[in-house]
Amino acid sequence: MSAQLIQILETSFFTDDILCLRLKANTPIEFHAGQYILLGLDPEELKPFSIAAAPDGSGEIECHIRKNRQSPWMQALFTKQSGDTLYWQGPINHVSLAKNNSLPTIFVAGGTGFALVKALLETQLADQLSHPIHIYWGVRQAVDLYQHNWLVQLCQQHSNIDYTPVISEQEHNWHGTTGSVHKKVLQDFASLAEHLVYLCGPPDMQKAAKPAFLAAGLNEKNFIS
Repeated sequence: MSAQLIQILETSFFTDDILCLRLKANTPIEFHAGQYILLGLDPEELKPFSIAAAPDGSGEIECHIRKNRQSPWMQALFTKQSGDTLYWQGPINHVSLAKNNSLPTIFVAGGTGFALVKALLETQLADQLSHPIHIYWGVRQAVDLYQHNWLVQLCQQHSNIDYTPVISEQEHNWHGTTGSVHKKVLQDFASLAEHLVYLCGPPDMQKAAKPAFLAAGLNEKNFIS
């Protein structure tokens, strides 16, 4: 499938370095949570970005994108405005929710890997599932928790949802957990047997977390990354 044009409906910034794009193609895009699309300024250079919201029938796509200040491509993307167009391909399968599974679920996100977690979580909320859901979000600084308030509200609205933010850098005004997000999961869960874990984050995080989670009793078939 060749690249096609997609229109930017809205650009907004969670932080100076994290962009939220809302996009819509001429033909509504059919997708499911856990997929990603390829975006580009021209059809010859497309880069992957997770779809950050569950489908709502509108055919719109949401992406959360962190700026790489050493990338001219990324610098150009961050200048785009509502009404502009990009090239796209997809959607492409990446992660799928486990079917008919009522195990306690742990979502572990690193940085803008939260975008994928958000889409999966919204799908579970729409299904009104009642099993325990634990969300761990690891970032460098507190400002990077760009949807912290939304997650806090979810916990207030749903008694089965728990949220733990973790930052890796020391901050004077931060009174929460610091360190590695996967280590915080292991502190809170001595055993991960009979749990389902979704991990969405950079490769280094995944390399560190998977063996540690398996050593804590997680069944490999219940690890989705």
